[in-house]
Amino acid sequence: MTTTALLPSAPVSTWLVPLDDTADGVVASLGLARPPGDAASWLDADERARAARLHDATDRHRWLVSHVALRLLLGASLEVHPSAVELVREACPRCGGPHGRPALASGRPLRFSLSRSEGHALIALRRGLDVGVDLEAASAGIRPSGDLARWVRTEALLKSTGEGLTRDPDAVTLRPTAPGVWSEQVEGDAAPESDLPGPAPTVADLALPSPLVAAVAGPGLDRARVRVHLPATAAA
Repeated sequence: MTTTALLPSAPVSTWLVPLDDTADGVVASLGLARPPGDAASWLDADERARAARLHDATDRHRWLVSHVALRLLLGASLEVHPSAVELVREACPRCGGPHGRPALASGRPLRFSLSRSEGHALIALRRGLDVGVDLEAASAGIRPSGDLARWVRTEALLKSTGEGLTRDPDAVTLRPTAPGVWSEQVEGDAAPESDLPGPAPTVADLALPSPLVAAVAGPGLDRARVRVHLPATAAA
């Protein structure tokens, strides 16, 4: 599948991925051709080691399937086998350590973000501009329902800047700028707490099946510039 076919004109594409499935089931749900080889061999040594540290079998399976899905989508976009996708960690924007957000090696301009909750993952891809996505299942009961939408918007925002939880999410205030679109609240002429370079990101709510709540963020983003792909089996 070509890059153009996988990533159409929408600047951001997101995929909802069922994780309580086999690798072949995920390939089918994404509507992709199955690459050759065993799916476990598509992952690198670091991914396999991180999965092995998860003691719960369900958590381990879901973590592995989410990374298989990520490699499938990145490989299809780059027109390479999933195992040929080389992932690195960016420098932390706060301390410079090698534990920042994941990225493609060799400075490839395709950006991505992955979030998991319960039995689903949400993956976002964007060419040339930063992107962050967050997904939560309201049924998990991790946060009060009234706080959940705010939490996923804030998490998506901080993922898009690469800050993650190095910045206090409770210090971020978002304001609506259009239906389903949010930006960080700035008091007067003061800049937001983040001092990272580049244009400020905006956040767009995503419409997903209940009980899932999600948002995607990045510079110059609005809902019209986001495409949501639901699993092919669910859409049938």
